[in-house]
Amino acid sequence: MIRRYGARTWKNIHVTKKAHLADLIDVDNSSGGVQQPTGFAVLRQAADTFESLIQEARQQNIRLRALGSAWALTDIAVTDGWLINTKMLNGCFDLTDQYFEATYPEPKRPLLALAQCGISINELNIYLERGQNSPIRRAMKTSGIGAGQTVAGAFSGNTHGSAIQFGSTPDFVVGIQLVTGTGQSLWIERESYPVLNDHFIERLGARLVRSDELFDAAVVSFGAFGIIAAVAIETDPVYQLIFPPVEKLGYADLGTRLNQLAALDHFDPAEPYHYEYIFNPYDKDRIALATSAKMIEHQEGFPVPEPMWIARDEQDFALGVRTARMFLETPLLRSQWKTAIQWKEYERRAILGDVRATPGQCFTATITYLEGYNESAIGVSINNALAMTEIASDVVRQLDVPCISQVRLVHPSRGLLAFTGVTPKTAVFEWGVANNPRYELLEKTILRELTSAGIGYTLHWSKNAGIDPATLEQMYGADRVARWRAARMEAFGGDPTLMRLFDNDHLARAGLS
Repeated sequence: MIRRYGARTWKNIHVTKKAHLADLIDVDNSSGGVQQPTGFAVLRQAADTFESLIQEARQQNIRLRALGSAWALTDIAVTDGWLINTKMLNGCFDLTDQYFEATYPEPKRPLLALAQCGISINELNIYLERGQNSPIRRAMKTSGIGAGQTVAGAFSGNTHGSAIQFGSTPDFVVGIQLVTGTGQSLWIERESYPVLNDHFIERLGARLVRSDELFDAAVVSFGAFGIIAAVAIETDPVYQLIFPPVEKLGYADLGTRLNQLAALDHFDPAEPYHYEYIFNPYDKDRIALATSAKMIEHQEGFPVPEPMWIARDEQDFALGVRTARMFLETPLLRSQWKTAIQWKEYERRAILGDVRATPGQCFTATITYLEGYNESAIGVSINNALAMTEIASDVVRQLDVPCISQVRLVHPSRGLLAFTGVTPKTAVFEWGVANNPRYELLEKTILRELTSAGIGYTLHWSKNAGIDPATLEQMYGADRVARWRAARMEAFGGDPTLMRLFDNDHLARAGLS
């Protein structure tokens, strides 16, 4: 069912971007009748609805985009046309053996879930870990620290998490139902890794496309390839992450540990599955707080970590939402004092230590970034992580910006434009800062210093708006960018008018429209 709300001003959940929409459109799984559709009927109905909206937008020459949780800090998912809210398309399904390719390993079949695009990471965690419709309880292979994103928004925007022995969210995806306006949805898999068979494709009403190239482009495509309607994801039997107490490391010892982790080239249960560290750029003693977790067998009886969240009321207000900016911008405190306060709060509330819990219990944050607060994220090779730590600290002190930095390590992803594709592991540096002109200055100055030092980098698509054609080519190379472009045209059946419906300002700035 479709509900239309007409032209309006829209803002993302973190209140970092606003847009004037031609229409805001809700799509849900209801049929408008007495009986609700189930199973394949739900999936076909959603795809048909998306198809009809694309065709209508084409006739009216109006751009459109799918909306997940509005979690991105940039305008990557924003449009000036129709924004289609998919949050109520939150079904999740399991498949019987009759729908799998004969070559797909039997032990993996009970672990595969078919999720609609709008299901949130939190909803997906609940579905998997409770084992409601499955003989076994399951868990996602990775996620970010937040659980508010939709699954399609998380992987197509390359949410990274910290699975140093697995990868980021695009890496658990093995099938994508994509609606592009060509008259029939596509079911895309890698040719090198077939999963679901012709019987499944027929029941879905889709057209099967098996192509490693198209899959690796579409999996990190931030809404530019059409509307992702559903996705097949591989999971693990439910497991727990065990975090020892948070460790304090000098930079020399931290460098030694990073070198050890860089050499991890296969799964080793004795090594961390999750690894991150935070540092205070103003700390003269150069001490980092490091936290790691190993993947272990699930056992009951351990206390669940307390989730962090902020609730907004119907007027979009929550107590204290503007406090962060007021605190960061007050002239009454020096930047290093503000940073010291942030450091203590982060150590007390946000970095996990002495915890044993499932990933769905650990990473539950649905907190906003608070109005007036923003975040930058830059990926470098783990081999350059310590140098990046030093460079970033120098820049922060030089610009007198109050902020700490959090660094998470992740195994490289295969996506053509995955910012977590840096080898041998990607170290993702994040800074939370006030959303003012110094935010952009901090980011640009760090990038300039990295370039001067000969250190390659990538920028988080959902957190960094400073991606232009030259930066894009520097990050990925002309060949990867050209291949992504060619795959995008293929997804739209070679029809440029369809493709242009999904262009937006972010794509244009990056030189990808």
